[in-house]
Amino acid sequence: RSIDYLTTLPWDGYAIGGSLGNGRDELRELLDWMMPLFNIGERSSKCRHLLGIADVESVRNAVERGVDTMDSSYPTKLARCGTLMTSRNGLIRIKQGKHSKSHGMKIDEDCECSTCSHYDRSYLRHLFKANEPVALQLATSTIYII
Repeated sequence: RSIDYLTTLPWDGYAIGGSLGNGRDELRELLDWMMPLFNIGERSSKCRHLLGIADVESVRNAVERGVDTMDSSYPTKLARCGTLMTSRNGLIRIKQGKHSKSHGMKIDEDCECSTCSHYDRSYLRHLFKANEPVALQLATSTIYII
């Protein structure tokens, strides 16, 4: 009933959020049930935004089920701990020793952000190991999801 009522209101889109299940599986089941209800008539022309997605698998599940946009603090939290999300290589743990010799290796080959354009993995690792505050800023500016 809630979806039927809310979709009658003159909004540009719908925010789906709050506590949606107890984990990925329950979230996926809820989206399996809920998303077809947003595809009825004019409802399908409006944006569906999912609030607070926590991980890459949940993002993929949401996109596959018709969610248009979403927000998440998960990539930023990872980056602040030295784990970067990339388009081809998945998660990169930039503090690992193997990155100390990664001179000239882009953080993400497909990313054209300022961090990926100007710094390599070796330098970003150095900044993290030296506890330089700018490491956090650079790492969070190169967030890539899917």
